[in-house]
Amino acid sequence: MDQKQLKPKSFGEILDTSFSISKKHFPSLFLMLLFLIGPIYIVDYLFMIVSGIDLFRETSGGGFGEQLMNNLDSAGNVQASVADNLGLGMEMVYLALNTILNLVLYTMAQAAVIIAAGKVIKGESWTKKTAVKGAFSRFWPLIGSSLLLGVIVFGVFLIIFIVIGFGGIGLTLAAGDGAGLFPIILLALGSIALLAFFGTRLSMFFGSVVYKKAAPGFTESWKLTKGRFWATLGVFVVFGIIIFLLTSIFDAVSIILLGGSVAGKLLTDLSSLLGTLFLMVGYTVLLYDLKTRNEGEDLKDMIASYKNS
Repeated sequence: MDQKQLKPKSFGEILDTSFSISKKHFPSLFLMLLFLIGPIYIVDYLFMIVSGIDLFRETSGGGFGEQLMNNLDSAGNVQASVADNLGLGMEMVYLALNTILNLVLYTMAQAAVIIAAGKVIKGESWTKKTAVKGAFSRFWPLIGSSLLLGVIVFGVFLIIFIVIGFGGIGLTLAAGDGAGLFPIILLALGSIALLAFFGTRLSMFFGSVVYKKAAPGFTESWKLTKGRFWATLGVFVVFGIIIFLLTSIFDAVSIILLGGSVAGKLLTDLSSLLGTLFLMVGYTVLLYDLKTRNEGEDLKDMIASYKNS
């Protein structure tokens, strides 16, 4: 077991370890993700083809800027193409199928990467089969926890919308001359801050459900991120920036060269796959760092290794 990997890491070490694991185990991790998430993409491609989208080039009239924006819209919104070309019935079929596949396959894919990356961090061997099997062994707790979080997030956004929308209208009417905009801005900024805080504190729920016989994992996540809010948020922000830059380059090349075609969607999906791979590896490294700091995970593993030796 690599005890060095289980020591608390600095911000830079978390990033370095994430890049190192992603690079060293890229073929296996990528193929595993492609196997699990691939059916989602295939469904998209089939619906695009049936909708009349070109295989290799889809362009629209207007100047370069207008054409680029139109192609970006068409490449990123299969639902709109289905609705426009196949009607409401097929749109509902696509939405239902896409939602179910994303919920099941993306959830399992993320869990499989976490299990695989966790094995690497601990210096243990792993295979794609064991990682996928481990993910599906936590199927219902992971699906249920993800759905519960989704319901909570939807409820929070609904409350924020109501408060800012109706509250803002009331403040604007009461103050007049646009003076009510300032309180609306404060409400919006406050809502963003609250979402960032609770989102960060609950962010480790998924990993907690993967590794512990606990669901939905909110309490475990809250404990893990205690005293590490800013560090955890900072890591997520940096990961987000890196992934945004990576996918933006692929997306730009795809839109310019292939437009909103099926081939263009394929290229953007590959960039999304790369982003998911790096994000989940980084998430796992961060998870183990928090576990080491807050639960003495390295000490527990050393004791377990000693007992088994």
